[in-house]
Amino acid sequence: MTEGEKLKVTDILYGVIVPSIVAALIIIFPAYLKPALDPTLQAILVDGLAEAILVIGVPMLFGLLWNRWAGGASGFILGGIYALYVNGMFIYYSMFYPQYVPNDISTLGYLVCAMLTGYMAGALNKGSFGFRRMLVAGLVSGIIGGFFLLWTQIISPLGMVTDIYYALFITLLPRIIYGVVIPIIAKVFIWYGMLPRRIS
Repeated sequence: MTEGEKLKVTDILYGVIVPSIVAALIIIFPAYLKPALDPTLQAILVDGLAEAILVIGVPMLFGLLWNRWAGGASGFILGGIYALYVNGMFIYYSMFYPQYVPNDISTLGYLVCAMLTGYMAGALNKGSFGFRRMLVAGLVSGIIGGFFLLWTQIISPLGMVTDIYYALFITLLPRIIYGVVIPIIAKVFIWYGMLPRRIS
């Protein structure tokens, strides 16, 4: 066995223990912590976690680390997946509540929001590895993408938005949080040289 093939403690730590802890947290959070949270925090931290990862986090990370096209393309793919999920939920709810119709305009909002967030993050960052520029790009792209999503929810015939200030709060707060967190994650990727492109 060569030196590279030997199993090390760090291999077990980063290959088994850390991923297992993350997987457990993903299950524990909605199953056990959700009932203890305020409904607003439930909407942001638990129910919106999949949305935040697919529609904000990954497209923004690709845009910051790679370029605007990678950010926009990942946003298109992941936003489309999330839009299909939401559309499926609308189909399920339409069996019990006739006002929920599939193919509502708000499902398109998830796709556009994700695509715009990823593209804009890459376009504003322009390949920079500077944290300040990534932070500005993350915040601006997240907030503008959130406004487009909110717009589709406001014009939705489902009447999704009854309180504009509450809707604005739960739409923009996760995007502001991710606009700060994702540039930090991107910076860690840069420190360890885990980039989809060469550092010039």
